[in-house]
Amino acid sequence: MELSTILKRFSEGLSFVDANTGHVSANRRTGEVYLPGVKTLSEPKFVEELLNWWRQFHSLDFKPENASDREVPYPNVPRAKCDLILSTDGSPLESPEWSIEVKHIALVGNNGNNNDYGVAKLLSPYLKDRALIHDLHRLKDHGIGKRKAVVGYCFEYDFESCRDALIQHPNQSEYIANIRKVCRKNDPSNGRYTVMDMIDFANEIFLNRGLVKPVQVENFQNAWRHPCGGKGNIFGWELLN
Repeated sequence: MELSTILKRFSEGLSFVDANTGHVSANRRTGEVYLPGVKTLSEPKFVEELLNWWRQFHSLDFKPENASDREVPYPNVPRAKCDLILSTDGSPLESPEWSIEVKHIALVGNNGNNNDYGVAKLLSPYLKDRALIHDLHRLKDHGIGKRKAVVGYCFEYDFESCRDALIQHPNQSEYIANIRKVCRKNDPSNGRYTVMDMIDFANEIFLNRGLVKPVQVENFQNAWRHPCGGKGNIFGWELLN
């Protein structure tokens, strides 16, 4: 299976998980209970529910049968686990076709306020930020897959999406007003606020360092369980061998 198809599966599965998840997350520091939806699922929980969907609705993708797993320990890296491994080409899971790290980049928080940590998570060179560059290096040095990739997902916003959000969630106008303020600061004309501007930076850096093949992108729509949801992008880089 090619990375482009994996991204399509992520896009399709994300909308399903968003509509059907029964999981409710909370802020670890304050205990604040978040509204449900992919927007507030942790990365491990999202991968768990996405993989459950994938196994149910596209079971024939996996060869050998059920050849997929998550939270797989890296050899010789204490406490480090790879988010997802899978095979569609007959490779056993001991040496899978793919090993994949998954990143959620959040431009706003649960309440719609600005969240600058998403920038660090995608672009930071510092280990403390658990940024994407470190996933690339860990996969390159320790990943067990024949092919390796990082896959990210991110909701995006503009004034039109804020209007749609208010239709979907009329009782959450405060959250949506917060998003609109962030959008206005970024783009007073259209309110455009998208991860794709950062993806362009990241792609140039990773290509110049000889780490990856060019980025691939798939969009998603109609993930409206949370008022800060809606539409966005799935993006991924396959590592060079």
